[in-house]
Amino acid sequence: MLFEKKNCPECGSRYDVVEPTCPTCGKRDENFEQYKIPSNLLWLPIYKQILLFVIGLVGLNVVGFIVEIFAILMPEGTFSEAGYTTFVNTARYVIVFIGMLALIWKDFPKFRRFFDRAKPYLLGLAGGAAILAANILLNLITQAIYPTPENTNQQTVDSVITAFPIISIFVIGLIGPAVEELTYRLGLYTFLRRINKPVAYIVTSIIFGLIHFDFFAGTATGYIIELVNLPTYIVVGFLFCLWYEKFGLASSIVAHQFNNLFSILMTVISNLVK
Repeated sequence: MLFEKKNCPECGSRYDVVEPTCPTCGKRDENFEQYKIPSNLLWLPIYKQILLFVIGLVGLNVVGFIVEIFAILMPEGTFSEAGYTTFVNTARYVIVFIGMLALIWKDFPKFRRFFDRAKPYLLGLAGGAAILAANILLNLITQAIYPTPENTNQQTVDSVITAFPIISIFVIGLIGPAVEELTYRLGLYTFLRRINKPVAYIVTSIIFGLIHFDFFAGTATGYIIELVNLPTYIVVGFLFCLWYEKFGLASSIVAHQFNNLFSILMTVISNLVK
């Protein structure tokens, strides 16, 4: 039912069943059922929500595979290990981000309005600080229960930041979080939110956690480390969904960027201290 369209009795236009008023003439639907879906989640067509998720989940891997082939064909010694990882991740995130912007280009005026005021940025910074605090607390609890080194994802990120801090600010700090929010909040969460709110939170959070899981850890110890760290990523994914639901896309993007930029800053400071 939540994917159906209805006819406006005033002007005859067909529009989304979850909209309380006709977007053409503005007449309110007297039989509107209160689905309680925030209006700031309904601006993008359903098929584009699905495509954003597919581009973000599958596209990153496909583009990454193609870029890896290109990098492998380069003369031996072109890249260091960190340089290779940085090149591949930079290329795939930038290409996918451009593709996402192209997909929502016709809806860009609606997209841009989320960034026109200062409030979403302030809420994003506040959310970023709160989520960061929760992340730190979860890590402390996890390490107290079962001490483990950093998982593969974090080790890779740290090595890239150490070797290329400026590029990391651009890719890991800004572009990466934007791509993930467009993929998992604007894409997957918004699509599932039309069906069921708890389902949207649970599924999106779990998938967000799993994309940070190394399925090729290779050893029993490696898989244990990944499993121990997985709940933290799932909870953080849940908190990003919560911020998106309450305050919109701009706030969740800023919150995510705040977390990643803080991580970059701490890694740089740690390297300087050493």
